[in-house]
Amino acid sequence: MQINNTLKINFKTVLLEFLKKLKNPISIVFFIFLAWVLTFVLCVIAKMIFGNSSDDLMNYNPLFNGFIHGDPSHLFMNLGLIFIFLVPQINQNYNFIEIFYVTSIISLVYFPISLTVGIPAVGISGTMYFMMTRVCLNKKNVLLYGFFAIMFGYEVVNFNVISDGVAHGVHIIGAIFGFISLKISKRFCHLRFNQ
Repeated sequence: MQINNTLKINFKTVLLEFLKKLKNPISIVFFIFLAWVLTFVLCVIAKMIFGNSSDDLMNYNPLFNGFIHGDPSHLFMNLGLIFIFLVPQINQNYNFIEIFYVTSIISLVYFPISLTVGIPAVGISGTMYFMMTRVCLNKKNVLLYGFFAIMFGYEVVNFNVISDGVAHGVHIIGAIFGFISLKISKRFCHLRFNQ
């Protein structure tokens, strides 16, 4: 009987800790969804004012295009993946404002490429690659390394493919920035603990 009570207490504790851990990713995904709603409204307003030329105005704008999505399946796929990669401890400290900055910086860096190839960085998948890279390369784990190699390798191989309408370059930039952010944070922690 005592073992059952101990298991119930441990299960309850683990469940409560897990739910607390999900609070931040859920709120961030909610705010990303709200940002999509706002950009959708802005796109409609721009369309009424500028007509068809508003598509380029919005889709190539680094402040907005990370939150514009082509259709609901694209939006919910990105939201689901962002949520998954925000759950691990390495990404728990990110808030929506920081996600917005990361997304905007990735879009700005990709901007010259988007003008060259004619594919804007629409959607938050560059930021998803940023988060994924931080999760996969944070600890020495063969499965995570393998998963990262498959995902990143696919983007590198398809970098020049424009017929699929995917901005592979923004995914690569997101992954590179994720790697750089890991190196900076590890160096910062090393300096802080060695003082």
